[in-house]
Amino acid sequence: MAVVKFVASGCPMNNIAAYVMRGEATERKLIDGILCSPESVLEEFRFVKEKFHKEEGRQYYHIIQSFSPEDRLTPETAHEIGMRFAEYFGGYQALVATHTNKDHLHNHIILNSVNMETGYKYHQSRDEMLKAKRFSNDLCREYGLSVTEEKCEYGRTPQWKDYLKAFIEYTLGTSPDRETFIRKMKNHGYGVKWEDGHKYVTFTTPEGHKCRDNKLFDERFLRCNMEIYFAMGGCCSPAAEEYLGYETPRHDRHANMTAGNELIFLMADIFSDHRKKTKEEIEAEENARDIATGMGIFIGVVLLMAERYRQDYTDNPEEFGLRPRGYDVWPQLIM
Repeated sequence: MAVVKFVASGCPMNNIAAYVMRGEATERKLIDGILCSPESVLEEFRFVKEKFHKEEGRQYYHIIQSFSPEDRLTPETAHEIGMRFAEYFGGYQALVATHTNKDHLHNHIILNSVNMETGYKYHQSRDEMLKAKRFSNDLCREYGLSVTEEKCEYGRTPQWKDYLKAFIEYTLGTSPDRETFIRKMKNHGYGVKWEDGHKYVTFTTPEGHKCRDNKLFDERFLRCNMEIYFAMGGCCSPAAEEYLGYETPRHDRHANMTAGNELIFLMADIFSDHRKKTKEEIEAEENARDIATGMGIFIGVVLLMAERYRQDYTDNPEEFGLRPRGYDVWPQLIM
């Protein structure tokens, strides 16, 4: 996985080259130039600017391409990828330096703001950045590395994400607990990083795409909601159909992550259908609706409600319209 960042650097052009080529961060064999020499990069950048009378304004672009510590690659391979990435900006001179001074390898690319062939200045628009990041992802796939999620807006999701969402929904519908869910996803080539202390669940597709749960625009796939789902017994719960049949409200077309969380209030109402809500549960729900910070407390309350709900339908299946253990049919209570 390579994360690409366009850095808004205030460092003067006279200093930036020295910074990325400093000895404590890299070595000479990991420094190269595209359409220029590292030893004379500043002079060559200036020559192009003067040639096209573009000495004013933005002097350069600083791009950092960082690789995951989990990806197995050498500094030489990381540098090779960085050089190929810099070549993507056709006609623009670039200084490429691969740094090894942190726990993850990363490339620094200093791009001349003026194209040496056309004299045009590079414009850092959102679309241009997305295209560059997409090209970096393509390189990572070519080298067998994982890739980052391509940013997108609601209603414009790529096909791989649609496939991922469909498979998550299917696997939730056939899994009674988190362990089974993760195992089934893995058996079909989908990775699930669901760790204690992490706010998000990260999914990895068979093609290497990575995606956080809150980038799927579906409340059912948020970590907090899936924890409630499995606390109530997952697919074995009589409330599984309501959970899986929930439709997330439409987002604003410019939304870039899952917005809202009405599903948790729906589940709280379902859990309390056979038992009145306690005063504490009512207060937690009111706070969650009125105060943003109250949602975290409410999630904990609903988790306890889900566990009690599971115990209720396990102990009294007839009350929920279920068959008790020992019957030939009714798979929901066989856990």
